[in-house]
Amino acid sequence: MPKENDNLDQVEPDDKAATPEKKAASAKSAPKPKTVKKPEATSVEAPAADAAASDAPSPMKLTDNDTSQLSKLPRDWRPLATKVAAGLVAVFALVLIIFGVLIYGYRSESPIVYGVAKVIPFPVSNVNGHFVSYGDYLFQLNANKRGYQQNAKLNNQPAVDFKSTEGKKILTQFHTSSLEKVKADAVVAQLAAQKKVKVTNKDVDALITTLYKNYGGKDTLLKTLKDIYAWDLNDLKKVVRKQLLEQKLSEKVTADPVIDANAKTKAAEVAKKVKDGGDFATLAKQYSQASDAASGGDLGSFTKGQVSDEIQQAVDALPVGGVSDLVKDQYGYEIIKVTEKTGDTAKASHILIKTIDFTDYMSQQIKNAKYKAYIKA
Repeated sequence: MPKENDNLDQVEPDDKAATPEKKAASAKSAPKPKTVKKPEATSVEAPAADAAASDAPSPMKLTDNDTSQLSKLPRDWRPLATKVAAGLVAVFALVLIIFGVLIYGYRSESPIVYGVAKVIPFPVSNVNGHFVSYGDYLFQLNANKRGYQQNAKLNNQPAVDFKSTEGKKILTQFHTSSLEKVKADAVVAQLAAQKKVKVTNKDVDALITTLYKNYGGKDTLLKTLKDIYAWDLNDLKKVVRKQLLEQKLSEKVTADPVIDANAKTKAAEVAKKVKDGGDFATLAKQYSQASDAASGGDLGSFTKGQVSDEIQQAVDALPVGGVSDLVKDQYGYEIIKVTEKTGDTAKASHILIKTIDFTDYMSQQIKNAKYKAYIKA
């Protein structure tokens, strides 16, 4: 149905075109309109407007639920969010593919790859069902490479070109040793978890504080580590934590009651032979499990701090020529004989009966581990 404004648009041009004379003639000849009863105040458009109004609730009478629903309409970002999420997934997948090729195809050691590998745990190997991070592998590899170069510098030797024939041989050795190191670290961590061995932040901080004292203070130590290995404090904490975990695991393993009892019994038998007049050096060569057994257990000349606290205490309590009772330390049971004392310096020999050789124990555990490497050395 045409609107009133449409009718006005059609009539308005004709009215503007009529002259005053034509308007007067038309007014004389036109019949007078009949009086028509004024209709009620409605218009042609009113019914439609009323109908529309009846279908839509008045804005002043919207319920809380209606307001909630209407407010959601312009804010429904789900389609856009889905597209953005899909885009991010695609980008992430592309990153995985690119760096996966660099790592597994080219075994890249670039700083960019190292940075990404510290965030995204690309696996370098699998040890007993647990993945080992490529980032951890590069951390160890970089330490080996930089340490080797620093050692060459200290010995006034030229820096090694790892792209040369000789350099490539050395680098291959580093690849192998780095893979073995992160494998060993993984086995230590797994055994520590099994035996409920833990290292706290307090333990780490305490050892680092000791290192500060022993190496000229915090600034000096951190600068040295940065110059040699490019390590920062977090890297140092990472290394210290691993060392402490292995140390605590060693203490836990060697404290096994059955193993300890067997070692103590054997050590007591050897101690009796010594006190019955047996030659100490001969008995050391026959029974000692220390690396110096072939030399009769000779510890050489030492001062405080160069031997374990347990051995030092025994030496301090003995006269020259004296033989100790069984001394328990982290390695097992020791029998100590003092051969000389001069001021703070002493000479002594020992016989060690190990509770368990942790090095041998770990070697066996690493050998028995289910292992798969994803890159070649």
